[in-house]
Amino acid sequence: MDKMTNLVGKIETEDDLIDQEELELPEFDMEFDELNDEDNLAEPNDLDDEEVDRNESSEDIDSPDLSEFTPSVCEQTGRTVGQSGVMSVVNSKNGVRVALSKELIERLGHPKTIQIGFSDHLIAISENLGDRYTSYTMQKSGPKSIIYRSKLVKQITEKYRLDFSNRTSVTFTEVSYKSLGDKIVALISVK
Repeated sequence: MDKMTNLVGKIETEDDLIDQEELELPEFDMEFDELNDEDNLAEPNDLDDEEVDRNESSEDIDSPDLSEFTPSVCEQTGRTVGQSGVMSVVNSKNGVRVALSKELIERLGHPKTIQIGFSDHLIAISENLGDRYTSYTMQKSGPKSIIYRSKLVKQITEKYRLDFSNRTSVTFTEVSYKSLGDKIVALISVK
C-alpha cells in the first residue's frame, strides 16, 4: 500500500501538473462566411476520384475454383411486370380486406367513404352509387386505402368465384373511369 501512496504522491506534485494557461493553442481568425465558402470545403467526391475497395484482398485477383459449387436450378417461370393493380381482394389467415390503390382514390376525388356495386364482369366503385348501396369507410395503409370487411370480401369472392387455394390475394388491373353526375365511377374489369 505504501508503494501505491508514493506513486500517487509523485503524480500529483505541482511540478508535474500542466498549467492550462501555459498551453499554447493556435488561434483561428477565420470568419463564419469563410467557413461556408464552397471553395474552402473539400467534398467527399472531390478527394481523389479513386475507388477504394476495403474488402479487396490478393485472393480476389485469382480465378475462383467453382468445382465445389452446386448450381442453382429453378424451373419456375419469372413473373412478368404488367400494369399496377387498382384493387386487391385479400383473403389470408392474417385477415381479409379490400385494398384500393392510391391512383384509384385520387381519381375518385379522395372520398371519405365509397360504395361498391357488382355486374357480371365489372365492379363499380364511387363515392355515391345510390341509396341502396352500403357506404364503406377506408383506412390508410401506406399509399393504399383499405376496407376491413369480411362480408364484403366473401361477397366479392363468391360473386366472381375467386380462387384463394394457392394464393392470398387477387389483384385487378383493368379500370376505366366514367362520370355519374358530379361524381366519378371506377369500373374495374373482373375476368
